[in-house]
Amino acid sequence: MIKRGLFILLILALAVLAGQQLLKGTGYLLLVLPDGKTSIEMSFWTGLVILLVSWLAAAWLFNLLGWLSHPLAGLKDRHKRNRAQRALKLTVKGLVDLAEGRWRRARKLLAKSAKNSGAPLINYLAAAQAAHYEGREETAENLLKAAAESTPDASLAVDFSQARIQLDHGHYEQALATLVRLHQKVPNHPLVLRQLKEVHYALADWKPLMQLLPEFRKYQICSGKELELLEREVYLRRFDELLRSSSTSEGGFKAIKELWETLPGRLKAEDELVLAYSRVLIKQQRYAEAEQLLKRTLRDHWSPRLIAEYGVLPLEAEPKRRLLEAEKWLQERPNDAVLLHALARISQQLGLWGKALEYFQASQRLEPKDQVCAEMSRLYAALGDENKSRYFNQLAMQGMHRQLPELPLPSHPPG
Repeated sequence: MIKRGLFILLILALAVLAGQQLLKGTGYLLLVLPDGKTSIEMSFWTGLVILLVSWLAAAWLFNLLGWLSHPLAGLKDRHKRNRAQRALKLTVKGLVDLAEGRWRRARKLLAKSAKNSGAPLINYLAAAQAAHYEGREETAENLLKAAAESTPDASLAVDFSQARIQLDHGHYEQALATLVRLHQKVPNHPLVLRQLKEVHYALADWKPLMQLLPEFRKYQICSGKELELLEREVYLRRFDELLRSSSTSEGGFKAIKELWETLPGRLKAEDELVLAYSRVLIKQQRYAEAEQLLKRTLRDHWSPRLIAEYGVLPLEAEPKRRLLEAEKWLQERPNDAVLLHALARISQQLGLWGKALEYFQASQRLEPKDQVCAEMSRLYAALGDENKSRYFNQLAMQGMHRQLPELPLPSHPPG
């Protein structure tokens, strides 16, 4: 804008200067030919006009000579421009058809106008998308190849389109190969990371998905809450995967232990993970470690599921120490039915039958459960008290009957 203003001011200044010169007089221009006898005299302004007209005539003449030397060059350029304009119109129509769901027509228009288009990459990619929606996978693949050949520097755009098409078709293995290649080229691209998350999740590839979690967090590909839920699920699934594969072998246990040590602190308080890891430790006959794991977790994070597990640890897991620890917790939680149930079981492990029955009864008063009744019935039967054994067995059976679904029954037994 400033340059334009300065240019206008310069033109005005020249016009003013020319006007001043005209007021002073027209002046004259004298031309003497080489023979020294012939001369031409005219006003200065007339000479200036003749000079300008001569320059324009010479420029036109040179253009004419240039056209005469190559008479078809202009026609070729005009034909090329016309083809480009037609291709642009076809491209626009094809894109409109693509947006409105006319896949077949869009594919044909976009592919037809690609060669004469100024940007064939756009035509081929859009045509490939139309072929994909149309259900022509092979055609879409050929159009993607044509796009790559038309613009070799645009491999990223082609790979992005290819990955999206593969994902839509559910070809997750192929999509994974494409996305891994893209991730190597643009490691911090949010769309690539988001699609990698989608593919690994669909394929249940928990280990690589777990390795990508720091990048998901760094580049914020989803909200903090979503990332926390994803992180929790990934670690739980990976833990379960290792448990099902080889938890009893030495190598399998080592992998599980390494995974446990790499867990974020907040996930080490998850009931499912703590229970799973404690059971692995028991399988490996690491009873003291299992007991310490549960005790340490319960001190920081009280959980009915964990205290129930604490009560059924094997005899090798120091029942005397567990009883003392659980009785300390009882002082803080005197009305915790699950803790009383765990104390009853630990007492029974130690052969403290009277104490076990007291804890069973206290738990049952606070929170009646069929399982507590069944365990008391079994203990009373072993102690020789058949009446109480039958009584608590009846209570347990009544509770089980209440849980049965409502189904029709015969009004009387068949004769």
